[in-house]
Amino acid sequence: MVNVMISSLSRFLLSTAVIGLTALPALAETGFDPLGAKATATPEAVESKALPPATDAATPPPGAAAPAAPVAASPAVEPAAPTTEAVTPAATPAVEPAPAVVATVPGMPVDQAIVAEIAKVVASATGDARRRADAVAKVYAARGNQPLWVVGDHYSDKAKATIARLADAVEDGLNPLDYALPDTDLSAATTELVANADLRVSMAVATFAEQASGGRVAPLAISKDITRTPERIPADKALATVANAADPVAALEGFNPPTDGFKRLKAMLAEVRAAKSKADAAPEPVAIAKSLKPGMSDEGVPGLRKRLGLDAPAEGIEPALYDEALVAAVEAFQKENGLSADGVVGARTIAVLNGAHRDVEGEIIANMEMWRWMPRDLSQDYVFVNIPEFKVRVIRHGQQVHEARVVVGKVANQTPVFTGEMQYLVVNPYWHIPESIKVKEMLPQIQADPAGYFARHGYEVTWDGQLIDPTRIIWDENAVKAVGIRQVPGEANALGNIKFMFPNKHAVYLHDTPLRSLFGRDVRAFSHGCVRVDDPMAFADAVLQGDPQWTVPKLQAMFGGDERRVDIATHLKVHLAYFTAFVDEGGKLQLRDDIYGHVQAIKKALGMSQV
Repeated sequence: MVNVMISSLSRFLLSTAVIGLTALPALAETGFDPLGAKATATPEAVESKALPPATDAATPPPGAAAPAAPVAASPAVEPAAPTTEAVTPAATPAVEPAPAVVATVPGMPVDQAIVAEIAKVVASATGDARRRADAVAKVYAARGNQPLWVVGDHYSDKAKATIARLADAVEDGLNPLDYALPDTDLSAATTELVANADLRVSMAVATFAEQASGGRVAPLAISKDITRTPERIPADKALATVANAADPVAALEGFNPPTDGFKRLKAMLAEVRAAKSKADAAPEPVAIAKSLKPGMSDEGVPGLRKRLGLDAPAEGIEPALYDEALVAAVEAFQKENGLSADGVVGARTIAVLNGAHRDVEGEIIANMEMWRWMPRDLSQDYVFVNIPEFKVRVIRHGQQVHEARVVVGKVANQTPVFTGEMQYLVVNPYWHIPESIKVKEMLPQIQADPAGYFARHGYEVTWDGQLIDPTRIIWDENAVKAVGIRQVPGEANALGNIKFMFPNKHAVYLHDTPLRSLFGRDVRAFSHGCVRVDDPMAFADAVLQGDPQWTVPKLQAMFGGDERRVDIATHLKVHLAYFTAFVDEGGKLQLRDDIYGHVQAIKKALGMSQV
């Protein structure tokens, strides 16, 4: 088991450059300094603290009375969870009866020693660490404050397996230094040291469980537009689960997200690290003088052919010619990498071909963090929008039934990241103009020509539900904020013929659009925050699958009339997600641009290198 630990720590040392660490302090010290064991110092990161050092009490001389044991109960009222975490309250789980402890060590009784060690943590810790300590104290109290991991003067086999698995947390995209792990060999001379060692393992388990299930960074610390509430496993429940498990390693693994997206990234992280250790030379960059179209020639074509794994052309064919075989290979590459498969080798295709310098390992870890924020159960039927990929997918009974391109929010008007529930559709929708657009974009044009502006764009002004004449208003910022402005249904309406509603505080939705040309672009961040869907009726067909009342032909028959709400029989979860790194069905790592900077912000919060 010690060899397992050494191997685990060796693998961890190889990864410290990625997670922003410079050295691995000794983990086998008797003194426990969790307050200095945290890998990140940013306020956004979930706080990770544990036990202060145990006091090595000397054995009392013969005939002397044993020293009085300091006893400190947990506070009567548990402090509220900090804003950096969302913790689900849970009753203290039942824990198996404590095994008999052989009293072979001197000092105070072990139960009193454990209470004293917990008191030290409670006294020195703050925030998340304090809350975890209170939760762990409940588990010990429920079992008479007997050890969970130490039997006599040594760790149990379950404890050793638990410590070894926590040391491998780097494979989960986490940082073992957050857990202040002890060595698997325990040489305890006193019950105080036994209690200290036991509590160290418990606090490590609780910290790992919360980080693995809910992440190390609070979503709102990254962006006000990420309003997820991670389903973090409560510390007491996690500790009881591992302590009672026949297989503690499997129990610890179970705290990670069960989603396929997370599991694939975890496997890819191992592959990337293995390839990195081999230090394979990067391929020669492709250099094309100008945008290359089929039939053109360029001195960079031989390099392009080599980069895509094609043989040299047959004898007699110009080596610099961009021929049909190479065009087909380029189109396949473009399709695989989310580019327009037009066969034109432009600046963007060249940048992706040459793998613009990216910290792939750090990017995978940041995306694994975002998977920890996602619901643990995505549902069997749901809509999934991946913002950096500019794609929407509809999943039915666990299988993808539809995929389409989307247009998402501009950097200045970002599409938010959250999960909602689609409840109804609106046919022939009015577009109710958001206040930000009214003030920043419309007001100057309204002031120049109120009547003409509203007539040209099909806008109406409302006040208290009634239509009013725009020429009767003195248009300034206060006026434009006070009145409602809406665009009437019709072919020119910005929402097209239909919108898909999942009520939310962001007031965003998916919808049709008359601006079809934008779907042909590689980067499609042009909206004011809502998601425009390509081929909305094919999307509607997937959404309405199995609906007893509504079909696409029925919806289309209503086009051109008044606005109408259509309630759907089966509500669908809608996940607006943000993943710049993901593994496709073919097992290939896909990377997309960090259009809103969320990944970079996560890496910074985690203290990773900013390569």
